[in-house]
Amino acid sequence: MPSLPAEFSVDHVTDLLCGAEAGLALFDRDLKLVFANGQYLQLCGYSRHEVEPGVKLADLARLSLERVGSDIGSIDSTVDRGIERLIAVGGYSFRFVAPSGKNIYVHRRRLESGQVVETVRELAEGSGEVAGDDRLEMLAHAARTRMSHALEAMADGFALYDADDRLVAYNKQYIDLNQHIADIIAPGLTYEEMLRIGMERSGYETNGMDHESFINWRLEQHRNPGEPHDLLMNDGRWVRVHERLTSDGGIVGIRSDITELKHREAEILRVSNELRRSNMHFDTALNNMIQGLCMFDANQTLLVCNKIYLEMYGFSPDVVKPGIKLPEIMDYSVSIGNYTREDADRAKAARPDTAKLRTVATIKQHLRDGRIIAVMHQPMQDGGSIATYQDITEIEKSQNALRLHARKLEESNRELEEFAYVASHDLQEPLRKIETFGDRLQTKYAEELPDGGKEYVSRMQNATGRMRQLINDLLAYSRVTTKAKPFELIDLNRHIDGVCSDLQMRIEETKADVVYEDLPSITADPTQLRQLLQNLIGNALKFQRPNVKPIVTITAEILHGDASIGQRDRCQIVIADNGIGFDNKYKAQIFTIFQRLHGRNEYEGTGIGLATCRKIVERHDGIIDAEGVEGQGAKFIITLPVHEPDSNMEGKPDAA
Repeated sequence: MPSLPAEFSVDHVTDLLCGAEAGLALFDRDLKLVFANGQYLQLCGYSRHEVEPGVKLADLARLSLERVGSDIGSIDSTVDRGIERLIAVGGYSFRFVAPSGKNIYVHRRRLESGQVVETVRELAEGSGEVAGDDRLEMLAHAARTRMSHALEAMADGFALYDADDRLVAYNKQYIDLNQHIADIIAPGLTYEEMLRIGMERSGYETNGMDHESFINWRLEQHRNPGEPHDLLMNDGRWVRVHERLTSDGGIVGIRSDITELKHREAEILRVSNELRRSNMHFDTALNNMIQGLCMFDANQTLLVCNKIYLEMYGFSPDVVKPGIKLPEIMDYSVSIGNYTREDADRAKAARPDTAKLRTVATIKQHLRDGRIIAVMHQPMQDGGSIATYQDITEIEKSQNALRLHARKLEESNRELEEFAYVASHDLQEPLRKIETFGDRLQTKYAEELPDGGKEYVSRMQNATGRMRQLINDLLAYSRVTTKAKPFELIDLNRHIDGVCSDLQMRIEETKADVVYEDLPSITADPTQLRQLLQNLIGNALKFQRPNVKPIVTITAEILHGDASIGQRDRCQIVIADNGIGFDNKYKAQIFTIFQRLHGRNEYEGTGIGLATCRKIVERHDGIIDAEGVEGQGAKFIITLPVHEPDSNMEGKPDAA
């Protein structure tokens, strides 16, 4: 737009308007009169005092309608419609017989600034149409108005530059996206002028470029537009610029606020980086597992697998990788010799249908090289599955060895049972005959036997007695497991009453005191618990110091376990005496079968009693220990569960 000479003043503008042939009037944004020339007053029939600055356009229109005799009731609505039309479409024209009696043509136009220009022209007498140029002006104005409304309705900023790169048109959004130069944006300015002012005001983030380099880069983008590019403004907003050349050499540009988009992209990038780091941790953990692992979707397509899985089957990572289906993996495994086609078909049939899988399923694969792989399938909610692979070859070998050992133990137990049967029947029969014939020798032929013969018969009788005791003790030892009975609740006080009753003769002979009271109740095999207590109390009475009254003290307390870590309540029973005691270095030896700390001539016994006690305690999932002081006494500590042990130790009788 050409600029006015510096000497061209406001007075010159006033003279120009006053000398115009048409009537001219200028109204401000509030539609109040700013200026009107004499021709305007003459054509409209207004007096000077009626057309003073500040009078409203609506009042002037109302005055004209009243003077030409319009219907009083319709004047206000006519004026209102005219004002509304002016605001809505930006301008209109009409013919009118003014109060002056002249036939005039009125054109009202609203400027971009909001001001209104009204031009009044006299029509030739008898003219029935508006001049052609005026009609074209009206059409052009209407088109401009529609275009202006369309541009203002755009969500993006719009700017049009002519072939000289001067700003021709723009909308409000364009100003909003260039707040740093909003005060200087005006038609006629070149893009470079606005860009340099924006740089002076630090309106752009230059990403380390100096000002001149940034300006040259941006001008190159502007004058030779191609792909859209993004600009970061100094207020933190991001603007995406789309520019295109027009057919007449101008440039049209669209500017979009993509700040929210950039923030979302940054968030996506942050999440992506976090996922990448998480995936790195996942991959590290996956490939450091001691088991092979695969994940399949509902269609049996491999999603992920680890290095151990590939190594376990000798798979190439170029073949077995995400995207391959399970049947293809099986075929590949056959091709490299892991197993035969028949084995593969059986494995496919054994593998659970993932679409129906609801619980964990485990199968075993036997490879041709002798290895055994346990495959456990875990279902996922989406219909897929996670499979873990473990080489259990050594475990299977160990389990087979354990099963073989268990069979040997069963055979040994059967042999022991057979021995117990033989001992209780076949061995005792000749023993009874020896005892019978010995008794007859002593009864019928005692007077005829010499003293040496009598001594031999006596030794024989003693030996058969020890043999019978040994057989009975062995039977008791073997029957701890073969003749076990169910567990039941036992009152220890009443149980010890019964034991003391059985030992009454020995208690009276030794004048011993057996002290106990307020003992708890526990769950146990009643017969074996009685045998345990009888052996220990009997030993306390047997191993006493000469000329010292035996005192046997029995106490018990409940030791409460922590249920949160699986501990059970236990009962600790202590049987203490004041007898001969023993050296603690032999404490382990005394619970071994046939082991004795004293000679047979000193104290009777077979060396099986305490071994039987230990076997009874272990069968009850308990512990037995002993403490002794030579010449002062011994103490036996038995710890048993208060309640019945686990099912694998419950007191059900074994097969005899």
